[in-house]
Amino acid sequence: MFPGVWGKGGAWLLMGFGCREWARAEGYRAPVKFEEMQRMGREREDGTVIVGAFLLYGMDGISELRERHSGMYGSESDAGRVLRVHSALNTLLVLSAVGNAGKKGVIIVVHHTDCGLQSISDDEIKAILMKDIESESEMRDIVDMKFGSITDPEESVKEDVKTLKDNSFFKGMQIVGLVQDTETGLLKEVV
Repeated sequence: MFPGVWGKGGAWLLMGFGCREWARAEGYRAPVKFEEMQRMGREREDGTVIVGAFLLYGMDGISELRERHSGMYGSESDAGRVLRVHSALNTLLVLSAVGNAGKKGVIIVVHHTDCGLQSISDDEIKAILMKDIESESEMRDIVDMKFGSITDPEESVKEDVKTLKDNSFFKGMQIVGLVQDTETGLLKEVV
């Protein structure tokens, strides 16, 4: 039985892992909508980008959840952008080696609704990145990249869980996929 997971500030709650008892945390506030974050970021003149990744105890639970960032990292307003950045497979392997001495536990993959990657396709990302590139080799690098745009959070969680389950290092581990509704804070087990 998984002991339970609590998000920073009680933003979300997972109790009695495996028994599907999802609960809305007391005092939950929905985060800023992605479109609003995008607008605020584009209006910033200094180009500030805040990169935030939230880690829950190494291999026993890894997730990123968008949070209100007013006051975080020394920011006095919601004017910066918070981006989800991870290289999941490499990160999981490094955390296992460094943080857990190779021990294997549970991996929890959490995606959320109102994700910025739902607002743009891989082709649109490539077009934006390539408009200022002159080198053919750099263009080829970008054309071959997969950025992971999302059309459906539940499907993207299933894809990520499958990728982990297909990796021989993670064989035999419990890998769970959840989607958080950013409006309500509720988590739904997908895989």
